[in-house]
Amino acid sequence: MKRKLLCVLCVMFLCVAFRAEAAVSNKPIRIGVLRFESRTNEISSDQAAAVGDVFARMLTNSKTLTVIERQQLNTIANEHKLSTSGMLTDETALRVGKIAGCQYMLFGAVTNYGKHGSSVNLWMFGTQKYSAAATIDVRVVNVETTEVVLSLSETGSSSQTGTSFNFYGMTNDKVDLSGMEAGAITDAASRLSYRVRDALTGEHAQVLDVDGEELTIGIGSTGGAQLGGLYRVYVDGGEIRDIDGKILGHKMNDIAVVKIVDVQREFSIAHLAEKGAGNLKLIRRGDKIFPVNIDEMQSLIKRKAFMKSRPKERKNSDALNYILNSK
Repeated sequence: MKRKLLCVLCVMFLCVAFRAEAAVSNKPIRIGVLRFESRTNEISSDQAAAVGDVFARMLTNSKTLTVIERQQLNTIANEHKLSTSGMLTDETALRVGKIAGCQYMLFGAVTNYGKHGSSVNLWMFGTQKYSAAATIDVRVVNVETTEVVLSLSETGSSSQTGTSFNFYGMTNDKVDLSGMEAGAITDAASRLSYRVRDALTGEHAQVLDVDGEELTIGIGSTGGAQLGGLYRVYVDGGEIRDIDGKILGHKMNDIAVVKIVDVQREFSIAHLAEKGAGNLKLIRRGDKIFPVNIDEMQSLIKRKAFMKSRPKERKNSDALNYILNSK
């Protein structure tokens, strides 16, 4: 009896210690987001800076990150006479980040931007399709060690289609191009913000509700959700470890790819993206979601990567079972 009680107390002590450690680790990480640069002739420096502001606002929607935006960083730099122009060198930026209490500093750039169109004319009528693509690169640097801990790149896209009418020189173009450029940039920034949160803190958005053919997911306009956006729904699989045994992450057991059909401020409604893109009946509240592009979705469909049944729930540890089953 005493031995049994001792085991229970030891496990309880370990649980308390684990929770205390978790409480410390759950403290939001402070990250500074600097002014984004332009590395393409299609985007001005002011436009690139605006892209960085959009990206920072998406990160502020995180529950695990505290974002220090460039205006705050510039104020600190000016107060300490480190810069008066708003442009910080890498070395100066890390000094400013340390003063601001940041653990990480994020540097970003718009590295590519372009748009093109195509049309098919059939006598008086025709169809037109225009598309835009934007690439954003970011790197995250540890303020204390100056080590680059994360280097990511994402290309976002947006398109518009419509019809045109041409009768003896009289034309009527019905393609609306408004917002197409912003859509491509938002697409890239949204997926990048997810990847940064995932890499630094393991934070993910989740499925909030499943109602027949309709899903409610925990990402809205404040997080960069857009009509037509694609998201993979998955559950964590087996651990992936490096050669020394350190856990690098988990495999992704894909259930489906869904497409947003309605966007609200804090959540969105989604349907199955297309036939063959998984099985909505296997999705449960709490399943994780992650943004993908159409090429990634087509790859998942082609590889038949979606689960046929849900994996078994993980069992409690032997120690926990011992406590639960004790009388």
